[in-house]
Amino acid sequence: MIDTENIFMFQPEYEEDSPFGIDPKFDLQFLLQKAEEYLQDYDEELITKAFWYCYENHKGMVRKSGKPFYTHPLNVSIVLLEEFPIYDSQTVAACLLHDTMEDVDNVTWESIKDTFNVEVARMVDGVTKISHKQVSQAENKAASYRKLFLALVRDIRVVLIKLADRLHNIRTLHYLSPNKQQYIAKETLNFYTMLAHRLGLLKIKIELENLSFFYLDREAYEDIKERLSQKRKEFLGYITSFLGTIENSLQEHEIDHTLTIYHKHEYEIFNMIQEGKSLSDIDNFYSINLIINTNEKSDCYRAHGIIANTFDSIKFLDYISKPKFDWYKSLHTEIIGPDGKKIELSIRTQEMEAIAEDGFASKFSLKNKRKALNITREDTEEWGKWMQEMIEEYPDSAIQIIWNSIKVNLFDVDVVVYNKKGEPVSLPDGSSVLDFAFAKSYYDGMHCISAKINGVIKELNYELQYGDQVEIITSDSVKPEPKWQQYVVTFKAVISLFHYFKENPFVEIADDKVLHSFIKMKIVGEDREGMLKQITEAIGKNSMHELHISAQEEDFEGVFTLKVKEDDDVNNIFLKILNIQGIKSVNLLED
Repeated sequence: MIDTENIFMFQPEYEEDSPFGIDPKFDLQFLLQKAEEYLQDYDEELITKAFWYCYENHKGMVRKSGKPFYTHPLNVSIVLLEEFPIYDSQTVAACLLHDTMEDVDNVTWESIKDTFNVEVARMVDGVTKISHKQVSQAENKAASYRKLFLALVRDIRVVLIKLADRLHNIRTLHYLSPNKQQYIAKETLNFYTMLAHRLGLLKIKIELENLSFFYLDREAYEDIKERLSQKRKEFLGYITSFLGTIENSLQEHEIDHTLTIYHKHEYEIFNMIQEGKSLSDIDNFYSINLIINTNEKSDCYRAHGIIANTFDSIKFLDYISKPKFDWYKSLHTEIIGPDGKKIELSIRTQEMEAIAEDGFASKFSLKNKRKALNITREDTEEWGKWMQEMIEEYPDSAIQIIWNSIKVNLFDVDVVVYNKKGEPVSLPDGSSVLDFAFAKSYYDGMHCISAKINGVIKELNYELQYGDQVEIITSDSVKPEPKWQQYVVTFKAVISLFHYFKENPFVEIADDKVLHSFIKMKIVGEDREGMLKQITEAIGKNSMHELHISAQEEDFEGVFTLKVKEDDDVNNIFLKILNIQGIKSVNLLED
C-alpha cells in the first residue's frame, strides 16, 4: 500500500493563541486528560499537586508573550506527553516544576524532596541550569553542560524534559528580541539538535533544526522553501509513478507493507548547498520508507532482494545485523530509478519503525527507564570529575573543552572496528590506535607501542577505519609521552593521559637528561636465511651492543642488548622489527 497521505513534511509551528492562562482549573483538567490518555502509571494526585505547586510559585511572573509564566511548564508538560515517549507521572511532575528551583528563591532541592519525593527532586535539579554569581558566565555554562551530561547517562527523563522545554521555547521564539532569537537558535543547532539526533528523536530534531535555521537566516530559509515548493511538485509525480513499480513487485511476492514518502527538509537542503551542491544538482529530494507489516526481519531482506532485482542498487547498508548506537535498525539502499535519478530507500519492520520514530526511548519500560547510554558508573564518575577539573583549571575555555568531549564521544558518528577475536568495537570517528588500546584496558593504553591493523603494523596515531581488525602490541617498559595527548579523542584516553601527566609533570624533563641507556630485547621468529641480517639492519649497527642467540626446532630466539637515547628509538626499532616477515614476538626484558 502506498501511503501518499502520509508524506512527512515540515512546517514551522508557533504558539499563537494558547487557551491556557485564563482559568487554572481548566488548564489542570486539560493536563489531567492528556496524562490519563498517555501515561502507563497515571497518578492524578501527584500531577495535581505538582500543578498547583507550579502555579503558586510562579504567581505574578509573566512570559514575553504576556501569558502567566505557569503556562510555560504546563505547555512543556503537554508537549512531553504528546510528542515524547514518556510513561510515568513522576516525569510529568518534574516537568511542571522544572523552572521553580531556578526562578524561585525559596524553592530548593530539599523543599521539592520534602513536598514530593527524591526522584522528582533529582529530575528537577538535573534540568536546572547552574548559576553562581561568583563565577563567570562561561564557567556556569560549562558546569551546566557537565550537569546535563551526567543526566544523560544517569536518567534520560531529565534530558527529555530539557528537549521538550527547548522545543516549546523555540516555538515561542517570535516573542523575543532578534538578538535573543539568534542566541537561542545557535545554541539549539549546536547542542539540542545533536542531542535529539543521538536519542533517535527524528521529528524533534527536524523541527529544532528548521526553526533554528528560520531565525538564524530567515531570507535563506524562505528562499530555499520557495524553490523547494516547485521541485517537490515535479518530484512527487515522478516518485509516485516510481513507487507503483515497487508496489506491484512486492504484491506479487505477497509482502504486506506500507510505503511512505519523506522529503528532505529546508535545513538539510541548506547544508547540502553549503557543501557546494546547487539545487539543480540534488536529485534525491525524496526518500522512501518501506515498512514491513510484520516483525520478521527476514521479510526486510526478502523485500530488499525483490527491489534490487528490479532496479540497480548503488549502495547498501545493513543496520539490522549491526544496529546503530541508539538501537536504530533498518536496511538502507540507494537505487537508480527511471531517468537515472537516485532514490534513497529504507526498509524496516513495524517494531523498528517505532524505534526510528521515538529513538531508543521507545524501548523504555517503567521498570527500566533511566539509563540512556552504555557507559559504566565508573566511567561516568571519572568523566564527570574530569569535567569539573577542566572548569577549575581552565575556566575560560572549559565550556569548549567539555562540549568537544561530549560531542565527539556521544553525538558524532561512530566507526566500528574489530578486535583480535573478531568482536565489534564501536569508537568515535577519528579514533586512533591509542584510543582503541585505552578502550581495551588501562594497561593496554598506558603501555601500547603499536598495533597490527589488518595484519600490518601501524603507529599509535593511525586513524582507525570502518571494518579494521586491530591487535594491540604492548610492552611493560613503554610509558606515555606528552605527544600522545594529541593522538586521542575518546574520553577514556583523554582522561587517563591528563591524570598521568598531571601526576608526573616532570616526566619529559627527566627523560631528556638521560643521554644513553641500555635495553634488552627478546625476539622470536622463524629460523630462516637472512633473518638475522634483517634484524640487525632494523636495529642499526651503532645501536647493537650484545647478542645471544639460541635455536628451538624451526624458530630462533635472540636476546639483543641495545644502546638507545630515548623512547622514540625503542618504538621505531619495535616497528621495524615487527614488519620483518616471520617475526613472531618482540618483548623488552627487565635487567
